[in-house]
Amino acid sequence: MPEIKSETVGHVRILTISNEPKRNAMEGSMSADILAHFNACEADQNIRVVVVTGAGDVAFSSGHNLKDISSGAHAASGLGETPMLRPLTMKKPVIAAVNGHCYAAALILAMSCDFRVASSNAAFGSPGVRLGMLPEGGQIGRLPLLMSRSAALDLMLTGKPLSASDAYRAGFVSVLTEPGQALAAAMELAAVIAANAPSVVSAVKRGVLLGEDRGVAAAEQFEQLTARQLEVLPDAIEGVNAFFEKRAPVFTGVA
Repeated sequence: MPEIKSETVGHVRILTISNEPKRNAMEGSMSADILAHFNACEADQNIRVVVVTGAGDVAFSSGHNLKDISSGAHAASGLGETPMLRPLTMKKPVIAAVNGHCYAAALILAMSCDFRVASSNAAFGSPGVRLGMLPEGGQIGRLPLLMSRSAALDLMLTGKPLSASDAYRAGFVSVLTEPGQALAAAMELAAVIAANAPSVVSAVKRGVLLGEDRGVAAAEQFEQLTARQLEVLPDAIEGVNAFFEKRAPVFTGVA
């Protein structure tokens, strides 16, 4: 049965797109379900990092089921690409563990995440030009920021998939692994991030996105204001004390 599976490991929530017979295509209520899961992660104080992956080793996801698009069911949901874009607006880091094909709406989801960890058999596709459809979900604006301009144009104008190795060389993929190891590598990265001060992790993400949207000056102003706010919180006190006491800090994320 097509579904979004959820599992919690420590402070990390794993969301798995599960529809293997159709290369983990998003169909039925799956888009609404993954949005609900993202919102639940954002509200859960125990969760500090989210990892999104696909079931099996063949596909992360092939995107929306084309039958849902052609029948009008996708449009009727009224969600558009909001579920795929939700990681961008979350305070918590989201890591895409890409194991296999990552096409169309799944590419939007992957590029909306803060990191992309991919197995060597992964491939990223933007097939809009081959279907007579404009690449949506911020692809035109954000892909050239996440890889070279020429790589982004090649991906969108030819419709040919970008291999994991080429995506790694272009900077789109953060970590490249052997087949079947993307989730394990993503969990290692998530554990490192989850051990750090949640308030600072969230602030760094917000500041980087602000800089992308409004420029360096806005990011600098954000730094100056936010640094003064964070340095008096319990996590800052704990971090400094742990440094002097030569022990690992235990952050609570409590304001």
